[in-house]
Amino acid sequence: MIFRILLLTVLSSGLLSAAERKELPKDTPFSDENTGIVFPPELGNFQKTEIRISSNPVVGTQIRYDGMQAGCSAGIYIYALDEKPGVIPPEEFQQHYLKARQTVLDLETISEHVKESELAGQKEFPDKNYPARWDTFSLRSDGEETFQSDLVMILCGDRIVKLRITVPDAQKEAKVDCNEFIRKFCRLFYRDQPVNFQAVKTEKTQKKR
Repeated sequence: MIFRILLLTVLSSGLLSAAERKELPKDTPFSDENTGIVFPPELGNFQKTEIRISSNPVVGTQIRYDGMQAGCSAGIYIYALDEKPGVIPPEEFQQHYLKARQTVLDLETISEHVKESELAGQKEFPDKNYPARWDTFSLRSDGEETFQSDLVMILCGDRIVKLRITVPDAQKEAKVDCNEFIRKFCRLFYRDQPVNFQAVKTEKTQKKR
């Protein structure tokens, strides 16, 4: 469990200080005023456990869900790229997404608890309103346990919504719950529209040494 908590902390868009954060009830639907998306108390077999909002739009809103299976956790981050938010161009979104992906690949140099991080798959959904990218990684911890870790990033006007979800490889039910959580998460944005992520050719990446 400690590994999952540390991983979400490392990959968050920013840390909320006690002075600037506002905590909201976790057992009621949360409507994000910047995107219009309503996050329910439950998504699949995951329960909403925490909501924190910063007055700084670059830090933004952080929502945490925990799964029923041991060691399963998900973090949702809603934030702007500037303290004076403006519509984010697709090119800038792409650059930010590549930077976020590289951060995951560099985890072995950022965190002493990650020994290896490899890109296992890439998908995209070129929607005109909410373009999205979805990467899947394979992580190995310092305790030699392996994990499936997913990064989903959706562009919402002047905000980016980032999902980070990590589950143990050894728990098949947890991986099923993870994929169901991602499906229901995407449904919040696309509603009844078919969400068919398309596999893209794996791009070459470099790790820090």
